[in-house]
Amino acid sequence: LTGCQTYMDIIIVLDGSNSIYPWVEVQHFLINILKKFYIGPGQIQVGVVQYGEDVVHEFHLNDYRSVKDVVAAASHIEQRGGTETRTAYGIEFARSEAFQKGGRKGAKRVMIVITDGESHDSPDLEKVIEDSEKDNVTRYAVAVSDGGEGEGINPEAFLNEIKFIASDPDDKHFFNVTDEAALKDIVDALGERIFSLEGEEGKKTLKPSNLGKEPPQTTSAAPQDGILLGAVGAYDWNGAVLKETSSGKVIPLRESYLQEFPEELKNHGAYLGYTVSSLISTKHERIYVAGAPRFNHTGKVILFSMHSNRNLTIHQALKGEQV
Repeated sequence: LTGCQTYMDIIIVLDGSNSIYPWVEVQHFLINILKKFYIGPGQIQVGVVQYGEDVVHEFHLNDYRSVKDVVAAASHIEQRGGTETRTAYGIEFARSEAFQKGGRKGAKRVMIVITDGESHDSPDLEKVIEDSEKDNVTRYAVAVSDGGEGEGINPEAFLNEIKFIASDPDDKHFFNVTDEAALKDIVDALGERIFSLEGEEGKKTLKPSNLGKEPPQTTSAAPQDGILLGAVGAYDWNGAVLKETSSGKVIPLRESYLQEFPEELKNHGAYLGYTVSSLISTKHERIYVAGAPRFNHTGKVILFSMHSNRNLTIHQALKGEQV
């Protein structure tokens, strides 16, 4: 809409050592997270490496140019095995080689590391993470931890190691799941945090006149007098709407939303504009509808009229009753 900041190179670093079981759950996680990315020329590129004792490229950043093709490739990745978990080697391989194979100048670098055990080359981690920091690689780390009973694993040391791998702060970049099957539970949260990273990049590069903020997702309704668009990431993810007409763009003033979306709730990320529609009232007037599914964690729908002076008249607001 105004130059979305989905310009990212993402390398997924998969632990494929013998202790990972069942592999199909890792594969499902990989496919589900890939489906969340805007993959395409000028947008997100994804590469995958798998490690155990050795590290291999499963596919490079520029091998596939669509979600469909990347998902098809990911569905054929088989577990390579290995008696050792050389996580430091896997991360260094991703940093020094995988980002170079098809990596783009100016693209945000993101690494997602998934492992279920303490590494066998942990003394190397400090240097590896230091080099990743120098290369501005944002690292998300996923620990698959069942407590380590009977496996000779020190759960606390393992979790501390994975937190060390993750970028700071840990609450944004570190995930802990109880087993491979639970990986599916973090797909939405991980995708959301990566997209919020896009939003932060956008704030540095977009001019204030371009809605002032980052609109990474749009939806539309097509009434007869123009096209209504939702800009979910605008205004710190509170969201916004705008209308494209034959005579130009109508971007409502921020003040038009404040009655229903107060400033003090700005951290809640309402996602206004996630869905938009329109209808004709009994007075034969065009009424627009926009959903904000995350408003106050229960959601809100507003019905409104839009005016050429950039003001909105909100006729009704419907609040959700549960998460």
